Amino acid sequence: MIDRYQPSDRMSRDDFYGQSRDHASRDREDRRRPPSPLGHIDRYVPGQNGAKPPVRTNPLPNPLMLEFQVGFNWFAEWWRVEQSIKEDKERQKDGGRRPPERIKGEREAREEREKERAQIQIAYDGYKEELQIKMARTFVQQHKGEEWFKERYLPEIRDPFRRRLMEFRGTALTQWDQDVENGVFDEFTLEGIYKTESNGAGGVVEREEGETVAAAEVLGVGDLVPSRGGDVQDELALQPALLIKTLAPMVSRDKIEEFCKEHLGEQDGGFKWLSLSDPNPLKKCHRIGWIMLHPSAEVEIVTERGDGREEDKDGEEDAGPAEPKGMMGTAEKALEAINGKTIYDESRGDFTCHVGVHVPPREPRKKALWDLFSAPERIDRDLALAKRLVAKFDQEFGTDVDGVSKIEQRVGVLLNKGLLQPTETGFVKTSTEKQSEDDMDEDEDDGEVDEVTFDDEVDDEELLMKKKTLDLLVEYLRRVFNFCFFCVFESDSIHELIRKCPGGHLRRPRASLSSAAKTAAKASASGQPFPLKRKESSKEDAEDAGSPVAEKFQRKDFKNDQQLLRAFNWVKIFEEKILQILEPDNVDIKKLGGKPLDEGLNEELSKFVKQEDEAKFRCKVPECTKLFKGEGFWRKHVEKRHPDWFQNIKNDLILVNTYVLDPSHIAPSRSDANSNGHFPMNNHNLAAGTPRGFNLANMPMMTNFAPGFPPSTTFPTPFQTFGSHAVTTPGGFMPGVAMPMITDDGMHQIGPMRRGGNRFTGQRPGPYDRRPNQNPRYGSIGGRLTPPRNGMPMGGRMMMGGGAGKWGDGAGAQTVGPKEAVQGRQLKSYEDLDAVGGGAGGELNY
Repeated sequence: MIDRYQPSDRMSRDDFYGQSRDHASRDREDRRRPPSPLGHIDRYVPGQNGAKPPVRTNPLPNPLMLEFQVGFNWFAEWWRVEQSIKEDKERQKDGGRRPPERIKGEREAREEREKERAQIQIAYDGYKEELQIKMARTFVQQHKGEEWFKERYLPEIRDPFRRRLMEFRGTALTQWDQDVENGVFDEFTLEGIYKTESNGAGGVVEREEGETVAAAEVLGVGDLVPSRGGDVQDELALQPALLIKTLAPMVSRDKIEEFCKEHLGEQDGGFKWLSLSDPNPLKKCHRIGWIMLHPSAEVEIVTERGDGREEDKDGEEDAGPAEPKGMMGTAEKALEAINGKTIYDESRGDFTCHVGVHVPPREPRKKALWDLFSAPERIDRDLALAKRLVAKFDQEFGTDVDGVSKIEQRVGVLLNKGLLQPTETGFVKTSTEKQSEDDMDEDEDDGEVDEVTFDDEVDDEELLMKKKTLDLLVEYLRRVFNFCFFCVFESDSIHELIRKCPGGHLRRPRASLSSAAKTAAKASASGQPFPLKRKESSKEDAEDAGSPVAEKFQRKDFKNDQQLLRAFNWVKIFEEKILQILEPDNVDIKKLGGKPLDEGLNEELSKFVKQEDEAKFRCKVPECTKLFKGEGFWRKHVEKRHPDWFQNIKNDLILVNTYVLDPSHIAPSRSDANSNGHFPMNNHNLAAGTPRGFNLANMPMMTNFAPGFPPSTTFPTPFQTFGSHAVTTPGGFMPGVAMPMITDDGMHQIGPMRRGGNRFTGQRPGPYDRRPNQNPRYGSIGGRLTPPRNGMPMGGRMMMGGGAGKWGDGAGAQTVGPKEAVQGRQLKSYEDLDAVGGGAGGELNY
């Protein structure tokens, strides 16, 4: 500023005072504005916290974006975080704050949990329905051009193959009728015996008076062995066959059959039938196959049934069913003629066929059913379903075939002969029972007959007839139609059926049914919901909570109820699959992943019309831009002017519905055996689905996570995938900012660490050294007797955070005491922990 006088043009009065007023207004605005604080001042400055809080993101991915169906726990965790984020966004719009959490009573908290669970269940059901529709359409679009898909779902290819298949099954039907008339199945039964009670000869070990049967605490598929007469092997499985090790999806059945007939012929020892397996989703839908051969007329085929009834003259039973004589010779001759040959196909490409000799299993394993199938009410329901199923399959043979009538007639003959007897119980007769038998005649002569008491666990005559009829119907479906009644799938040969279900199924002894299982079986047979509800905690339960015995029985009852619920749901799904075959029109197709045809057409066609005005609808079909007054006129235009395009959309919808109505369709998004074609999972493949016992709070670094979860790709997190699921990295991590490390004693590394040299390490680190202490005498614990912090392994120096234990109570599985507490109370020597180690100049090592 110049402080001396300079002559210049003076401003006018109005300009001078107007400029002053402008400066004054700007000064007033500057005084109102708070001063910007300096960077190094850490005090509170009003008006500086006006920035919007960061928007949270869900650490779990949207379940609809995943390629598999997640479990309820996974969906519940995602849903809760999603609802919380929505509430925060709504609150930010209104400028409100999160209300403080108040303490709730036990009853109020329980009611809120039940209300929330009901909301989650509704959302989860909607998610499953939407996901099934999406996955079904995607799978059909990917595989509808492959040969295996056409054979199963396209009517123009499936129907001719079904007629040929029924002609091939005529041989099995004839063999079945002969075996039934010859009494091969007179002793056949699906009743099983627990391995612990079997005497090794199809019977039960003797039990004392009053001793009963109890099922194991955890039911398994290998708990049972067949009873006497229950292991009759199918002779067709022992005939010669070749195994095709792999078949590409583009190789058709017709090409393979032409190839086999060309190299093997159709005479004795030649080609008989081609059986192909389900596609393996883990190997790009490749299949395996069996070339079934005619038995050679030169060599006599001798087979053994393997049911223990055939013995040598010396009385010694064979170790197992021997392979038929001449089978290997016939198969080896065919192997030399066909192995390594090429199937030529100009349209799909050539394929080299690699085959080997098929050796059937000697003793196919039989799987134990859930205990609910042993209840009389469940027997009645399964018998009704089996009769309807056999009648439906018999219709494909023609009007002359009636398997149900022949089986019922044979059961009546067995009943009249007195051959229907309950399975052996193994009870030992007491002296009083023997005396009563001796005095039976005397009582009859006197005309006095004592009242007879029946045991509920012993089958009466009517129930024995129902069981025998059901057992023969199940075996009839298996041998003639290669259909497993309990697995609910059909195969085109006995070899494919044995690959999926090796030996069939066995029922558990009726005496092992608990009262809860009987109640659940009645409910499942009548179509009612699961009858056993979880009991609410009462005051008496709270008083007994401290008792170890009470806790033990509570845990056992809860475990049994959970297992019973699994059995109930399994039986429910089994019955739903059977009804998909018997009543396809009454099935809720949207639940399975399809859509009603009219609804699906309207939804798909709506994507190809655009309403430009109130009475203007533009056609968006490819290569068409016509304008119509109404949507109805546009619909008529599509059906008339674009018939091929309209028919393709309609055929795709019908194809999806046909695919989902198949109870054994391939669906890699699900984890059951039917959905995977019964192929074993590879070791390097993680199972799709939610890990058992999943909880977001139990994941590493997920306890007490920060409010904001922006995605980050630079964080070296150890849980980019948890199980087989991707997890978003927490946004609290800032690249370049050190994370607080946690030592093995549960304390943060803050301030100088006094750790001097000693006679074991030989080095003396500085006060700010952060290297882990590897003391060879005390491992990596550092000599402290403090238990390690929850969530940290023994000897671990550093983790990215602690998680709750498995049960959420903060007590991890690795929270243990010091070494002296683990080793016991005997101390072999004493060492002063405050003694100076190494030399005179050392520091105390605490």
